Amino acid sequence: MDELEAAVNRTIAAHRLLNPGARVVVAVSGGADSVALLNALVALRPAWKLSLFIAHLDHALRPDSGDDAEFVRRLGRRLEIDTLIERRDVGERCAREGWSLEDGARRIRHQFLLEVARYRSAEAIALAHTADDQAETVLMRLLRGTGLMGLGAMALERPLEDRRLIRPLLGIWRSEVIAYVRRKGAAFREDPTNRDRRFLRNRIRHDLLPLLARDYNPNIKGTLVQLAEQSRTDYGFLDEEAGRSWKRTVKSAKGEGRTLAISVAAFLRQPKALQRQLMRRAIQQVKGGPGRLEYRHWLETERLFRERPAGTLLDLPGGVQLCREPERVILRPAAQRSSPSALD
Repeated sequence: MDELEAAVNRTIAAHRLLNPGARVVVAVSGGADSVALLNALVALRPAWKLSLFIAHLDHALRPDSGDDAEFVRRLGRRLEIDTLIERRDVGERCAREGWSLEDGARRIRHQFLLEVARYRSAEAIALAHTADDQAETVLMRLLRGTGLMGLGAMALERPLEDRRLIRPLLGIWRSEVIAYVRRKGAAFREDPTNRDRRFLRNRIRHDLLPLLARDYNPNIKGTLVQLAEQSRTDYGFLDEEAGRSWKRTVKSAKGEGRTLAISVAAFLRQPKALQRQLMRRAIQQVKGGPGRLEYRHWLETERLFRERPAGTLLDLPGGVQLCREPERVILRPAAQRSSPSALD
C-alpha cells in the first residue's frame, strides 16, 4: 500500500470517518488534491467495501470550465465509478444573493454535494482539503477576526444537514499529495483561478504565507495547523461545559416556536467563556443554524444582560432578536413578536 494511502487509511480508522460498506460521494474538481483523494479511496475500496460516487460541479466561472468537467467525466469512466456532473452559474447566484464569490461558491457547492449524496443514498461526502488548506483557513480567519471556534478551522468531519462531510486528507501536506499523484502517474487539472490574487485565500497562499515562512517562522504552516487542533480541543471542552449548564440557565417556550428564555442571574454566574458558548448554542437553536457574531455583538449582548433596562431589544445578525425582561432575556426569531408570557 502506498504511504499516502496508508495515512488516509489510518485517519479513516482512527477517527471513524467511515464504516465498512459505506457509500461515499467524492467531490472531484479535477485538481491534484481531489484526484489524489479519489485514487486513495479507490485503493482502499476493497478493504473497506466502499461504494464510491463522483460529484463535480461546474461553477461556470471560466470559459474553459467545461474542460474540467469533461476531464472528471473521463476519469470516472476510466475508474468505472458513477459520476454526476452539473453546471450552475455561481457568479450570477452570488450577485443575486449578495454573497462574496468565495463564500457563495462554497454554499452552492455544498448544496450540490448534499443533493448528490441524497440521490445516491450516500452517508458521507469526501472533500480533499489538505493540511495546507487548514493553515490558510486559520490565517484567513485571524485576519478577518475570529474567536476560538473560528480558529478551529476545518474539522475532519462535520454534519451537513442529514449527511456528513469528511476530510481524509486534512493531515496530509499538499507536497505529499503532489508526490502521490506523480507516483501513481495520475493526470490532474490546474485551475488558473487558484492564482487569482482577487481572492483572499490565494493572496494568503502565494504571498503572505511564503513571507511569514521566509522572514518569521519557517514552520508557520505547521504552527497554524497545531493552533487549529488545540482550538478545536478547547472549544469542545467549552461546549461540553455549556451543555451541562444549559438546563440550569436556558428554558424553552411553550407553543412559541423556537423561542428561548435565559435566566439573567444564572447566566451572569457563568464564566464569560461559558456565557458566550451558551449564547452560541441558544442562537443556533433559535436560528436553526450557527450564528456568526462579530466581537461588537458579544459586547452588546453582555451589556443587555448586565445593565440594560427591561424592554430593551437587540437584533443580532441572521434574524435573531433578544428582549430584556427583569429576570431573563428572551431569544426569538426577529420576525416573531408574540408575547413571552407562555415561557416557563
